[in-house]
Amino acid sequence: MEPPDTRSRILGATMPVFAARGYAGSTTRALADAAGVNVATLAWHFGGKRGLYEAVLDRMYEELLALEIPKDLPQDPEERVRLLVRLVWGFMRERRDNVRLLKRHVLDRDRLPEAVRDKWTAALLARAQELTAALGIRGDIRMALLDMNHLIARYAISDADDLVLFVEGDPIDAIGAHLEERAVQLLLADAPGPV
Repeated sequence: MEPPDTRSRILGATMPVFAARGYAGSTTRALADAAGVNVATLAWHFGGKRGLYEAVLDRMYEELLALEIPKDLPQDPEERVRLLVRLVWGFMRERRDNVRLLKRHVLDRDRLPEAVRDKWTAALLARAQELTAALGIRGDIRMALLDMNHLIARYAISDADDLVLFVEGDPIDAIGAHLEERAVQLLLADAPGPV
């Protein structure tokens, strides 16, 4: 009998394969090899490559939705925005393969995975409303949040060596500071004011 964490271990080991090769380029053999299991074990746990791919996506969104918004946010709206951007920037940098996987899927298929749209969009929009409330901004800032999501995601998958020519000092810190500035501009410039 396999240890109870086999499923979790498989998900963690196969994420980088899907991120690097995409769904079509990831063979069942390569996925099994990355996880240190046989193909039958993948099939037993996930029903096949499609089930494994969807489980990887589910895990990614579960982690994203579990990201805690701090309870004690600064009173100053600008500082609130900066704090939340730092939180999301760190989260996405730590999960570069997750971000890369989703971007690869969109590039390969011109759209989000159906499983994501059908299962996660409503929860993500609800989370965006929580974030808007945490920022203390009235009005609909969903597009501004989407803009920031795309900026952060693009920078998150960048290699630090590719960014060093554009910034002074540590590229990860410099990009983080740049993202904070952009977020303040996007989210607070035209905001009607605090709730």
